Amino acid sequence: MTLSEDVNIVIRDRPVIGQGLPAYTIAEIGTNHNRNIKIARTLVRQIAASGGQCAKFQIYEPDEIVSAKISARDYGLESLYGELSAQDVFARHLMTPKEWFPELLNLCHDVNLDCAATIHGQNGLEWAQSQELDFIKIASMDHTNLPFLRSLVNNVSTPILISFGMAELADIDAAVDILSDHRPGLAIFHCVAIYPPNSDELRLSNIEYLCRRYDVPVGFSDHTDDISSVVEARKLGALFFEKHVTLDRKQPGPDHPFALEMDDFGRYIDLLDQVPVGDTSGVANFSQQTEFLPLSQRELQNREAYLKSLIIRRDLERGHKLEVSDIYLARPGGGLPPNMLDQIVGRRLSRSVLADDPLCLKDIELEK
Repeated sequence: MTLSEDVNIVIRDRPVIGQGLPAYTIAEIGTNHNRNIKIARTLVRQIAASGGQCAKFQIYEPDEIVSAKISARDYGLESLYGELSAQDVFARHLMTPKEWFPELLNLCHDVNLDCAATIHGQNGLEWAQSQELDFIKIASMDHTNLPFLRSLVNNVSTPILISFGMAELADIDAAVDILSDHRPGLAIFHCVAIYPPNSDELRLSNIEYLCRRYDVPVGFSDHTDDISSVVEARKLGALFFEKHVTLDRKQPGPDHPFALEMDDFGRYIDLLDQVPVGDTSGVANFSQQTEFLPLSQRELQNREAYLKSLIIRRDLERGHKLEVSDIYLARPGGGLPPNMLDQIVGRRLSRSVLADDPLCLKDIELEK
C-alpha cells in the first residue's frame, strides 16, 4: 500500500516518518539510566554520536503501571530486588524522575536528537502537556486502555506512536479507530511483548499485513537481543524502529540484557540504511499475507500478566455503589478490561472486595 504524504509523521516542521524517507530510529533509554542523570546524559550523547534520530524515555507513576499486590517475584525479578512490591521496584529503581525535564529534552535538541516519552496514564498526560516533547509513545500494556487513548486524542499537540505487543487484531482495530482522529498524526508499531523473543515468535510478516490494513505508517518495536531481524522488518515495510540501548548489557536491571550497547546500536543503524523498504527479495516465505498471524503461546500468556485491568483502590463493602475514584487502571490483566470503566460506574458490588485486587464480573451486580 502507498501512503500519502498527509499521514507522514512531522516533528518540528520536518517530515521524519513516511514512505520515501530514511528509516527513523528511536533509541529507548527506558529504565537503563539506573536513575542516574549522568548516565542518562551520556546515553543521549552516545545515541546522537551513533546516528540515531530520537532518544526516548518512560514517564509514569507506579500505580499507573501495576497493582500494589504484584511483587518483584511475580515478574521473576526477586534476584535483583528481593521481596519488594513491583510498585516499590519502579519507584526506587526504575522510573525516570520528571525533574530531569526539560534538561534532557533540551540536551536532545542540542545534539540534534528528537526527544520522546512513553506515558501511561493521566499523570503522564498532564506532565506531557507541560513539556515540548516531539512525540509521545503508548506502550503495549496500554493498547487496550481505551479510556486513556480517548483522553489523548487532540489533547497533546504532538504525534502519537503506539505499540501493539500482545494485541489481537480486534484490539488494534479498536485503538486505531480511536487514535485516527488525532490530528497531529498517528503511527503504529508491530511489537512482540517478550523480552527477548525467539525468532519464531516475531511474526514479522504482520508488518506487511498492517501496512495494507491501515493508512498510517507502520514500524517495528524490536525487543530481540541482536540486530538481524531489522533487515526483514524493513523489507516488509517498516518505516521506523525502536530499540533499547544501554552502556553495558551486564549491568543489573530488567532491560539491560536485551538492549544494544552503543557500538551495536551504531551497526543497527548502518544496517538499516542499507536496506530498501519494501524490497522483499530474500525474505523467507514472503507472500501477500491475507491473515493476521496469531500470538505465540508465550505472548498470549503475557496478556494476563502485562495488560491492564480495573483495579480496586481501597477495601469496599458489598452493596457499595462504584465511582471512578474507586478504580485505578493497572496490571495485571485478569480482571475487567479498562474499556468497561464507564459500564461499571454506578453499579453496586455483589460482594466485598479488597484494595489492589482486579475487579471481576462476579464482583458487581448486573443491574444498576
